[in-house]
Amino acid sequence: MNEKIKLRNILGYSSINFLGSGAQGLMSAWLLLFYTTVCGLDPIKAGSIFAIARLIDAVGNPVLGFISDSFGQTKLGRKFGRRKPFIALGIVGIAIIFPCLWIAGKSFGYYFAVNMIYEISYTLIFVPGTTLPAEMTQNAAEKAKLIGGKQYCGTLSGFISGLLTAWIFTTYGKTSAQSFWYIGLSWGIITTLALLFFIFNVYERDPETAVYEDAAGSLGEVFKKLGVDLVSCMRLKAFRLHSVMWFLGSIYKQLAGGVLTFFAIYVLTLTTVDVSAVNSVSSGVSLVAIFIYIILAYKIGGPKTFKLGIGIIVISLLGYVYLVFAGHNSMTLTLFFIFTVVNIVGKAAVDYIPTYQMGFVADIDEALTLKRREGIYNGINGLFGKLAAAIESIVLGIGLAAFGFISTSAKAKVMPEQPASAITGIAIVTIVFPIVLLTIAWIAASRYKLTKETHKLLVDEVNRIKAGGLMDDVTPEAKEAVEVLTGWKYEKCFGNNNVAYTNKNKKFHTTAIN
Repeated sequence: MNEKIKLRNILGYSSINFLGSGAQGLMSAWLLLFYTTVCGLDPIKAGSIFAIARLIDAVGNPVLGFISDSFGQTKLGRKFGRRKPFIALGIVGIAIIFPCLWIAGKSFGYYFAVNMIYEISYTLIFVPGTTLPAEMTQNAAEKAKLIGGKQYCGTLSGFISGLLTAWIFTTYGKTSAQSFWYIGLSWGIITTLALLFFIFNVYERDPETAVYEDAAGSLGEVFKKLGVDLVSCMRLKAFRLHSVMWFLGSIYKQLAGGVLTFFAIYVLTLTTVDVSAVNSVSSGVSLVAIFIYIILAYKIGGPKTFKLGIGIIVISLLGYVYLVFAGHNSMTLTLFFIFTVVNIVGKAAVDYIPTYQMGFVADIDEALTLKRREGIYNGINGLFGKLAAAIESIVLGIGLAAFGFISTSAKAKVMPEQPASAITGIAIVTIVFPIVLLTIAWIAASRYKLTKETHKLLVDEVNRIKAGGLMDDVTPEAKEAVEVLTGWKYEKCFGNNNVAYTNKNKKFHTTAIN
């Protein structure tokens, strides 16, 4: 924890987002369209592939977080770390399976299997990987560099993938199976190289210095501990509010990425090349927005910045309403580009802020429990992310089918004309549903009081107590910060509660390592 963060560490950690935003963004934008218009799957089957795979894998997120938190107590963990062995395994999975997602002419079972393996590989990387800012530093400014760099890299990967898909569609055909295969193969290679750079340029907390919870000791105790951890995380006010912002923001982000392609092609009658070009350019504009959000999040706090992003998104959605009623004309592409740029600028805040805030949750939890539980929090955070992605798949897949969307295959020479009901349904999912989600997220953000000042007061108070300071000597400012972030009375914090897991079988108690 005392090692100074270098530029290569920031760049290394940032590279994880070639998977998180690059690969995931590419899949959100094009994979459902690929399965319904090239592979011939109906929308419900195609949507269920993502939904079922993500729901099954969602259970593994907190399990993996729980395992990686305790892995430092094993011989392998002491040698290689708590996080990196899982990350390395996930990289191998991504390298092999990502191109396989984009092969046309396979069965429903094939697409389900490869998506399941992809989701597991993604989890192996992202659950332990995103604990690293909290592992590498407790300094708010340093965390902002790591998380901000990750966000920049995600936007850069979106810009590159937009240019890449536009070039491939132009060269090999707007809806050909060959185009989608080249997209999957090329981005699989790019992502694998980025992940190798990531794992070799990050570091984690020395397992010998971590403070571990009581060991579980038996299979029954393992599941009991996991259940306690799941419930206990939601007893932390900061994490409850963060989870609402993250969960609903993730549904919107996933939905916007997937449905916007359908909206542009079927409602506005634009082409795949148009969509790829707009996505690429708007991602470039997002780089500037992220720079502003990084500064704002540090200056005024993440929640206020998050609310600003929601306001910008709503403006863009009103622009989409105008495009729907105006119909296709000579200005459609230009206006779609403008409104999409505005949307991307707002979405950058909704995407960045929960990630930024997550780096502080383990510090707030330490004030409540005096434990370091980065892994279980990131695991549950990942669970909510997977649930959000599954819900997006269900809403989009079932929604398209319910409104009468017509699927096709690579053998079809032309795209079928969609019925009016399908056009209306796509417009509703693009505009109305997101406004409802973002309104609820706005309310949660208004109740979250995380700023750099309240965080510093909390961390300093935790360090004072750990150094042997008396709780009676707390300052009013520190007491208020601890209470407003944890949601608990100060006297009940610092382990004076039943939040963290305790094994009542004394034989299996683990002594804290200092």
